[in-house]
Amino acid sequence: MENNGPTDFYSAHTFPKMRIAVLCEYFYPDNSGGTPTDLAELACYLKQLDVEIVIDVVTSRNLYRPSGVSVKLLPQEVWNGLTIRRLRTPKSNRPSMMFRLLSGGVFSMAALFLMLRKPPYDLVLIVTNPPANAMAAWLYWKLRGVPYIYLVHDLYPDIAVALGRLKGDSMVARAFERLQKQWLTSAARVVALGRCMRDHLHRRYGVSLDRIRVVSNWADPGAISVSSRENGFRQANALAGFVVIYGGNFSHYVNFGQILGAAKLLEHDSISFVLIGDGVRRSELVATVEKEGLKNVRVLPKVPRAAMNEVLAAADISLISLDRRMLGLGVPSKLYSILASGRPVVAMVPPGSEVATVLEEEQCGVNIVGDDAEAMAREIRRLKQDPDLAERMGQNARSALVRRFTLHHAAEQFRTLFNEVLAMT
Repeated sequence: MENNGPTDFYSAHTFPKMRIAVLCEYFYPDNSGGTPTDLAELACYLKQLDVEIVIDVVTSRNLYRPSGVSVKLLPQEVWNGLTIRRLRTPKSNRPSMMFRLLSGGVFSMAALFLMLRKPPYDLVLIVTNPPANAMAAWLYWKLRGVPYIYLVHDLYPDIAVALGRLKGDSMVARAFERLQKQWLTSAARVVALGRCMRDHLHRRYGVSLDRIRVVSNWADPGAISVSSRENGFRQANALAGFVVIYGGNFSHYVNFGQILGAAKLLEHDSISFVLIGDGVRRSELVATVEKEGLKNVRVLPKVPRAAMNEVLAAADISLISLDRRMLGLGVPSKLYSILASGRPVVAMVPPGSEVATVLEEEQCGVNIVGDDAEAMAREIRRLKQDPDLAERMGQNARSALVRRFTLHHAAEQFRTLFNEVLAMT
């Protein structure tokens, strides 16, 4: 039986009153997905579970990806029982890494000064957005003795070094690594999105395994359902036949070369590839599709979050790609939405990564090891020719989501973690 709400969890728990500060540069009404959306959902759910809990969110007046609609963000407001305090700080999602670090540091210090002007909190929850966010929590812990939980979404400088955007032996990288180790090992608990990330944090930074908790991201099984493939999204975009969809950020750690290579090999198999999203590589991707004359590839703009159910339902297969250098440094959150849609996954991710492990555990997709476009094309063709196999994988995907990867499960783990940390003080 699917559980889409907090009723059962609420009735089984009583929570002590506590005051929690949540630090995140981007938050509601930012609906760009990822960290802003996840933290907003989590904080609202926790508040819904216990109206007595006090949650103050310290964020900025910036939106990560403005929608083009003018939105005036108030310096303070109460939203769904959460008190949101917004700081006027420079926006950190700029191309220059140095500017990102500096503007993130400005937000971190402004957040610290704001918290110091308030009565002490019982607990601080921070996330790696911006990367210097942990500095505020660490200093607050030093000054006020308040423990903090460090939620790791994207790990820097590791990602920048892994992708070659920062030299590992540079002064900036070495200094940031020393700070990161201090912040991580001083946290009361560190939350990793996957087991591969947990192992990296332990191996690279010496964080003891008993202080790391793995809490997966989630999807809403009510908002994303197992729906008919023949829907409005297919009709609006004239999609027919067997459709393979990649949706998400067009980033440097997505292997579009492999995806387009597979598409070329399948151009006579009545298989369409639809790439949906935005990001730094969009122009490059569109140019490559045109240059290669890939008639079976469509590049479409990012869709509103409200349309995600139809987009995922329109797929016969959904794709996930993660550069092998990113092992342990991040977990693609799109996995959970795909699982909710009841579609099989074809992944191109490092062996041992959280995505690869879940696919193997739940038998809900296949992972292509390496950059082999032929192997990818072969697996897609196999699933097209064996609809019963694809259907079983899709059913397994939905079952895994409901059993393991809902907001209900994540909230329960966070509440257990909060009480665990507070019991230490």
